[in-house]
Formats: sequence, C-alpha cells, structure tokens
Amino acid sequence: MNPILAVLLLALIGLIGAQLTFARRRVPLGPRISIAIGLPFLFVGFLLGPHLLEMLSLQTVGQLTPLLALGLGWIGVLFGLQLDRDHLRQFPPRYLALALLQAVVAFGIVFLIGYLITDAWFSLSLEVIVLVAAATACVSTPAAIALISNTYMARGRVTRLLFFVASLDAVVGIVALGLTHSAHRAGLLGLGEALSLVEWFAFSVLLGLFFGVLFLSLTRIRPRTQELLLLLIGLVLFAAGTAFYLSLSPLFVCMIAGAVIGNLSPMRRRVYAALSEWEKPIYIIMLVLAGALLQFSSWWIVPLVAAYVALRILAKWMGGLLASKLRPAGLRLPGSFGLALTPQGGISLAIAISFVLIYVQTVPELSAAVSIFFATVVIAVGISDLIGPFLVRSVLERAGELDRRLAGAGAEAVD
Repeated sequence: MNPILAVLLLALIGLIGAQLTFARRRVPLGPRISIAIGLPFLFVGFLLGPHLLEMLSLQTVGQLTPLLALGLGWIGVLFGLQLDRDHLRQFPPRYLALALLQAVVAFGIVFLIGYLITDAWFSLSLEVIVLVAAATACVSTPAAIALISNTYMARGRVTRLLFFVASLDAVVGIVALGLTHSAHRAGLLGLGEALSLVEWFAFSVLLGLFFGVLFLSLTRIRPRTQELLLLLIGLVLFAAGTAFYLSLSPLFVCMIAGAVIGNLSPMRRRVYAALSEWEKPIYIIMLVLAGALLQFSSWWIVPLVAAYVALRILAKWMGGLLASKLRPAGLRLPGSFGLALTPQGGISLAIAISFVLIYVQTVPELSAAVSIFFATVVIAVGISDLIGPFLVRSVLERAGELDRRLAGAGAEAVD
C-alpha cells in the first residue's frame, strides 16, 4: 500500500476511533473494558496487516517509522509532563517512594526469573529481550482504576494512592528502556561504539534536556493554540527522530524533554491540554500498527504469554506487598494491593514497539526472537488489561472503598 494512503487510512481510523462512545445505557463491564483498552483496534491492525488484507505490510509499516516516532515521542512528552514537581508535592513523599519501589521490585523479579528461564531453555543470549520484557512488566496504567472508580463510585485514600502509583511507575520502565538502548549502543547488548554505557545514557539525558530547553526558548513569546500545536509536533518529531537515528530510546529522550517543559514552562497546562487532546487518536494509531506488526511465528508464544502474565501478576503482588511497608501512618492497605496494578496500558506497548523498531534493524540475528517477544507482550498486555479491572475492583472492595450496588449509577456517569 502506498505510504501516503496508509497514513490517511491510519489518521481516519484514529479520528473515528477516538469518537467511539457507548450510548447512554448500562453496558456490561467486560465490553466496556475491551473498548477502553483499545482491543478492537489491535484486531483492526491485524486484519489490515500482512497476514490477511496486506494493506499494512511490514514494508509499509517500515516506511511509517516517522509516524511511529511521532507516536512514541508524543507518549513520552505527555508522560514527562506529569513529573511536574508542583503536582508531585500534592502527595505525601512516601507515595513516591512506594510507587517507585513496587515498580523496581516487579522489574527485578521479572528479570531474574525470566533470565533463569531463558538461560536454561534457549541457546541464544536473550538478556536484552528479558530486560525489555521486565521494563514492560513493571508498568501500570491508571485507566482501569479510573474505569472501576467511576463505575462503582469508589473514593478514598487507597483509590487515590492507586491513581498516583499507576500514573507514575512507568518511569521505571522507561528509564530501564533508556539504559537498555544505551547498553546496546555501548556494545554490551548489540552495536559496538566508542562511548560507554554511562556516557550514552548521559547523552540521552542531555538530548532530552536540549529539546526541552529548545521548546522553552521557542515559546518565550507565547504562541497561539495552532502555533503551539505545530511547535509540539515539530519538537516531538525532531526529538524522537534524533533518538531513532542514534538507536537511543525516543520514549526516554522525550520523557526528559516533557519533564523540563512540565517543570520550567509557564505554558505547561496549555501544552498538556494540547497533547491530551490528540492522545487518543495517536494511541489508536499505535494500536493498529502494533496489530499489523504481530507475527505468530512460533508455538512458543502460547506458553510465553502464560508465563509472562503469571509472572507479572506475581511480581506486582510482591512489589505491592513490599512497598506497602512505606505507606503513610494511618493508611491501611489490603495485602493484595499490588494486584490492582495489573493493568498495563499503552506505555508497555510503546516500550515494546520502540525496542522492536530499533533492534530488528540493528541486530538482525535476533529478529525471530524479537518477533516472538513482541507478540508475547502485545497478547499479554491485552490479557492483563482485560483481567486487571476485576482485580482493581476486588482490591478496592477489600479496602472498603467500593460498593457494587452503585455500579448502575457509575456506568451512567461514565457514559
């Protein structure tokens, strides 16, 4: 398919998909979850991909790298804006420590067990894939918590803590991805270059700082809304494209740029509003492209998906259990607190896509393993996002902040 037609098709799907809503009537939680996580758009991408209609072939998707870079950079900047110190100060310091600790513990558990399994069963050296799998596994999403909170009118300190943790713990996964790409550039996990791991990582940080400061300088004279959107598109494309060219992480570089803007720009709220307005169409386009990139090339995908989902649930439960020791005085957390962080969301997929785009091109000998990894993560994210809201409901019910009798009123409020 012609790349220009492919871009137009994806833009149309993104814009129409972002407008899809349920009519004002009660809808079962299951269908509402599948729409909320964008599961239908993965199927649309698979349908349009090389296995069926071949409208989005692997060659066509490869030619759409700038569009993928824009999507990854958009997600990175939007997440970085949330690292605003004024926003973080609204929560007790222990909340931040709890959020990061549970994510680090989950990352460590998945990496350690994953490394032991792959080292015992596979002849290839798969440390880099296990690292990125752990990076995707430690990420949570607040979308499922918002869905359950609105459906059941859940309010309280545990709900608020879950929102905070799920909104922030992706920083661990994104930093881990940045370190992985830096190790790749340093020759530890792929390419061999003159700079060390620390130097490449520092260069990634400086690159993000540069683009953040560049945006600040370009917006000293406050632009109008249309000009601001063009500036943001240019910034994201330039930053993410530079990262791609250097085989560094566009998510990490753009997260740093977003953090600079969020902490130093007087226009941070306008920037966040502009990025949020186009978040859904861009996320839908990313889902469609993820579906098109899916390749079921080995039966290993089935047991790997089961292992990934089970290991991640275990890791999140243990991470939440250990991190709950840092809870503020007077806050009672259920022992299953970490299970409410099972839903993964779009950042996990963005980490996987970023890894695939760079490693398939630069380390062709791992292309088959990377393909299996990607299919495993995409399917596992879908499963985690489907079962996650029910785990969130269970945790909030145990915390005494949820009443199932209010589900009808909550569903109408969501619609």
